[in-house]
Amino acid sequence: MHTTDAALRRGTGIGPVAETDRVSFTRDHREINLRGRDILPQFSCAALLDAPADPTAYESVSWFEVTEAREGRSLVAALGSRTVDGTHRVGWCTLATAVERWSYKDGLLQSLADYAWVRKAEPAPARALLDASYFRRYWRAPVKLATLPGARFSCRMSTDCCKHDFEITLPPEAQLVIDAMPWETLRPQLSGTRLRLRADGKLQLKELNETCRFLSTSGRCLVHQTLGRQPFEPCSVFPFAFAQTPEGVAVALSPICGSTRLGLGVPLENREEDLRERLAQAEPRQPNGFRLAPEVDISWERFRDIERALCDTIAAEELPMRRRLYVGARLLGALKDNVPLDVNQWISEPPVAVASELREAIRGMLAKILTWDRAALRALPPAVPPGLFELEAHDLPLVVRILQNALFCKVYSYPYDLTTAYNFLIVLYLLTLVMQAGCGGPLSEVMWRELGSLGVHGLLRSVLHDGVPEGFRSLFGTAEFGQWMLAA
Repeated sequence: MHTTDAALRRGTGIGPVAETDRVSFTRDHREINLRGRDILPQFSCAALLDAPADPTAYESVSWFEVTEAREGRSLVAALGSRTVDGTHRVGWCTLATAVERWSYKDGLLQSLADYAWVRKAEPAPARALLDASYFRRYWRAPVKLATLPGARFSCRMSTDCCKHDFEITLPPEAQLVIDAMPWETLRPQLSGTRLRLRADGKLQLKELNETCRFLSTSGRCLVHQTLGRQPFEPCSVFPFAFAQTPEGVAVALSPICGSTRLGLGVPLENREEDLRERLAQAEPRQPNGFRLAPEVDISWERFRDIERALCDTIAAEELPMRRRLYVGARLLGALKDNVPLDVNQWISEPPVAVASELREAIRGMLAKILTWDRAALRALPPAVPPGLFELEAHDLPLVVRILQNALFCKVYSYPYDLTTAYNFLIVLYLLTLVMQAGCGGPLSEVMWRELGSLGVHGLLRSVLHDGVPEGFRSLFGTAEFGQWMLAA
């Protein structure tokens, strides 16, 4: 029935027929059908729309109109087949918006690009890539999305996501898409590209300090450009970060992307369809509890309201940023100690007194961060400016977006707690001041991207928890420590 290189479901992913055990495939296919009988699409009433000019050709593409009976939806389906020993064998089958002038290889690539939806369990495991194509086009998770007020994004094709110094890994099925790309006409030197297989079974698309090999000379993704969409999950999801909450999914933005950092583009509330499609390829962060401070558990509702209050405080334009952060630290301390809240007093009261030994310890912590092996940090003077406690940041709207998204994306608060997460924000702010002093003026794009990486991608967490004395790590979860840092 199938060509030897047709891609079938195999375990949790897909693989060629020639490498698929027939007994296991039959058993799994039957089990998926039974489990998903009330959810999986039901295709029927096929009518031929366009037949190949030469039905005896080795490779051909036929087009059909089919109906999805469960939803009563009329669909256009393409079937790619090969003639082997006088018999037509199926190579692929997928959906399209209309009859296209696809070659066999074009349709194969489009079909394989839906591999991510075979790996998903929602709304049901797909029996084949045809089901995956249907789910990609027509299924969206019925969850409520929460975004930061005023958050915006539209791609400006900066390709920062393809060049910045982080790793990108893909599942093994991505190699099938790469193999199906028409490299001979796009970039012949990429023909035969094989991504490195890591010890964890994933493929290495991009190393830490590598620019993605699939960027064109004009700075466009060749894979995206050829398919008209992005099939690889990390590339599709960026610059969004999704976190699961009891009320739905929180959506934050990565400030590595200049568009999100500058607040450019379409408001996120107007991108709901786009967000839901990206969410289908994402792996949202999952909470392991909700805490105000270490070992201080709170309800989700209280966690949500405090997080919202902190984000609002960070955005309070009538106050200098250092005072905004101080008010947030005082709020967290008052909530933990169960004492009355007095924002007016916090706004006007003098900073806490910091002993010289503690000031030097905090400055030493910041200096240690500057020695971390990061290109942007190596470009800065290794010393922390002596008057750090007197400095205020420039470009406050950019600082606000970085700090808000670092909190809202849950990269710190979910594994730790709100107070620890907030103290990380204060460290980020102090690093902004250090960078500003070291650059002698406005921060460069490189420095802003570095701050974004340290924040929403969790790099700051690793350098601080791995590189500071145990005594400091135990202080990160106290509101007092946030106040001390701001005064140091």
